[in-house]
Amino acid sequence: MKNNFFEKLNMMIVNIIFTLVLTVGFSYYFLTQNMYVAFSFLLAAYIVFAAVNIAVYFIKKKLREEKLKHISFAARGKEVYAGESAVNNFGLPLAFVSDFGSFIWCNEQFEELFNDKSSMRQELRDIFKLHIAPKIDLLADDFSFELSINNKQFLVKTAVVNHVSGSRDGYSVMIYLIDKTAEKEIKHLYESQRIAVGELVVDSYEDIYQTNGEIVINRINVELSKIIDRWLSGRRAVARKMVRDRYFIVMEYDSLQEIMKEKFSILAEVKKINVGNSIPVTLSIGISVLWDSISENEANISKAIESVTSRGGDQAVVMSKGSKDEYFGAGNVEFESLNEVKARVVANQLKELINDSSKVIVMGHAIPDTDMDSLGACLAVYRAATLLGKRARIVLKDNKEMVKLMVEELKASKEYEDVFITASYALAIRDEKTLVVVVDVSDAPRTEAPRILDEANRVVVIDHHRRGPSYIRNTLLDYNEVTASSTSELMVEILQYMHPGLTVPKLEAEAMYAGILVDTKNLVFKTGRRTFAAAAFLRGQNVDTVTVRRYTQPDLETFLEIANVTKNAKIFDGKIAISKATQFISNSDLVISIAADQMLNVLGVEASFVLYKFEDGSVKITARSLGEINVQVIMSQMGGGGHLTAAATVIKGNIPIETVEKSLTDNIKTYLDA
Repeated sequence: MKNNFFEKLNMMIVNIIFTLVLTVGFSYYFLTQNMYVAFSFLLAAYIVFAAVNIAVYFIKKKLREEKLKHISFAARGKEVYAGESAVNNFGLPLAFVSDFGSFIWCNEQFEELFNDKSSMRQELRDIFKLHIAPKIDLLADDFSFELSINNKQFLVKTAVVNHVSGSRDGYSVMIYLIDKTAEKEIKHLYESQRIAVGELVVDSYEDIYQTNGEIVINRINVELSKIIDRWLSGRRAVARKMVRDRYFIVMEYDSLQEIMKEKFSILAEVKKINVGNSIPVTLSIGISVLWDSISENEANISKAIESVTSRGGDQAVVMSKGSKDEYFGAGNVEFESLNEVKARVVANQLKELINDSSKVIVMGHAIPDTDMDSLGACLAVYRAATLLGKRARIVLKDNKEMVKLMVEELKASKEYEDVFITASYALAIRDEKTLVVVVDVSDAPRTEAPRILDEANRVVVIDHHRRGPSYIRNTLLDYNEVTASSTSELMVEILQYMHPGLTVPKLEAEAMYAGILVDTKNLVFKTGRRTFAAAAFLRGQNVDTVTVRRYTQPDLETFLEIANVTKNAKIFDGKIAISKATQFISNSDLVISIAADQMLNVLGVEASFVLYKFEDGSVKITARSLGEINVQVIMSQMGGGGHLTAAATVIKGNIPIETVEKSLTDNIKTYLDA
């Protein structure tokens, strides 16, 4: 009790100064009143009081030193005793603070780390408040943490010091430091010099060669070599040409970090090459780093390049072990591929897979809701399988607003009575030889029935969107052609190669034709020779263009809801329209999709975004673009996907729509600044 009493007394200096102020005041009064006796008693009392405070100070100091001779450390409910010699001879910087964080004692090694005692005591108070007190309150087992002091790195270890055996009352904290500076420097040096390897591939090399000839290609190679040399100049990196369109890159991790900060500036630089080429020069770059060995890094290069090319090229990806893939670039317009050999090869492969299957199950995307391109592609696969004598079914849930009229007309026909099935029915009829064909989507969670993919061992993916992070793996055939206008266009080509001279039923042809129209905004955006060739083939299958228009027209109620959404539009950065749908919409997918399309008709608007909050609290963003702004890149940063001119995402959780809008504008700004 006596010891606790002395510990809780006010500091000596505070007491002496306070009483001195009082003494001076009263002394002045006594002297002016000639009360010399009272003044003498007052002065004597002050001297006694000051002496008592000084004595208390030294008693407290002595008590602290006594405690250091008989301390015990609380560790996992047990106490460990340490004597006086253990503290005095401790070889590491050591300090003690009270249960309030005030300084008690430290050894010379600890004191030498600081410029002066005042800075040391302030640092100790901060350490206790920020790092130690919260862990003590939470009864944590591990109190260790890392700290920087005067450009040195330390591992800080602490222990609770009990003053009374078996009690946590009135404890102190012992703090000792383990110097990790050299270890950190070695680790940093090791990390900075780790080798990153990669490949640089010229996109559309073959197309440029076929279009512009060998002389132009040779000029491009010369210019590209100069640009690569400038790009890597001054960095610890080298590039060597492997084959005509491919370079192998080796660099240290520090150099890679610099290149990443510059967002792979070479991607923009090569687009300036103009030596008679009618097709712009773009690059696909895949870098692999921080894997356990160079051979493991090298093994991941092909995955990196495949990931970039499947997303349309003109970008770079850095694949690091234990980290999310980082993408850079992808600001170009996707140019149509002139090479149709791949489509013919895919058609032959798909034909073989269908022939080797017992049945075919086809499905498109449910997020965003099924559209005409998805339905048209599903019907094309259905027709391909039917012509090969295989039973095909299409997985499609009810209440699909964007394809409602077309599905009703199909179901009215006897041929399609049992073609459209539910996911549970598909799982019931599936066997080991069933072929599952996924169209117009490559991300498993966005398909009509992800459960089917979980149990399928024979999967084909045909899509024209850039891949997302959760794309379907372990496929027997993966045809991802991001330069195509639509998946319906791809399937029309495949159908013609699989069954030359075929006739497509009118309803199916109209669904495919409508799919091309929807994804190209009525043959305006992202169209090429192959797009018009596919449209011309379908037109030759007795497609009624007036009837097709009905499938994409909204009814009056939907039209009015679209008007309500578009009237809320605001212009961001002078060229981007953003609108929020603030009221419940029964057919929301159809409304916000058409609203986003219509906002592109405003003069000066290059991209549009519509936000809609569902009843469960999640927020959907639908994005559209005229082609200069790549909305797929913006949506992919928010967990979504799509392609250059049309993309979407859904933000799960009950998040305020204003918060999502702020995140959207931040991502748009980041994209535009890049």
